[in-house]
Amino acid sequence: MPYRAVVSGELARLFAVLSHATRIRIIEELQKEDLTVGTLKEILGITHAAVSQQLSVLRSNQLVSEKRQGRNVFYHLRKPELAKWIMDGVQFILPDTNEVQSIVSAVESARSAWSQEQGGEGKSGAKSNAKTATTKASLKVVAKNASKSNEKTAAAKASAPAARNSPRSR
Repeated sequence: MPYRAVVSGELARLFAVLSHATRIRIIEELQKEDLTVGTLKEILGITHAAVSQQLSVLRSNQLVSEKRQGRNVFYHLRKPELAKWIMDGVQFILPDTNEVQSIVSAVESARSAWSQEQGGEGKSGAKSNAKTATTKASLKVVAKNASKSNEKTAAAKASAPAARNSPRSR
């Protein structure tokens, strides 16, 4: 079935273009409004040349286009829904809160078993308890942040139809 190979190849090419963090950031910034290289430079905190180089890649792959207004060149997304599609993908990189809790439980069990094997709660036991508390606190922060990100993703999805239907000035 050659059509599957063609589609897979085109998707692989798109993912290759999106595989650079700066390009993703540019796409996300252009979702909001059309911007110049200078404005993107300020937002992203990178050089003018670096912005131009990444815009060149995005332009050559028909993801952004430019519009001249006097001496200024404004860049915009050819398909603004690309930025939403990328943000929808964030859910795949967030840790699952249940998974984080399982890891915390496993770490606690392992530490408990190892400290018992070492023969009790002497000085090293107190250190182990401090490390366990630190690990628990760290993993709880990760779980909390993952939960917040999941909530933000859900909120963004809920508000996306309104944003998608709003007129975009060009």
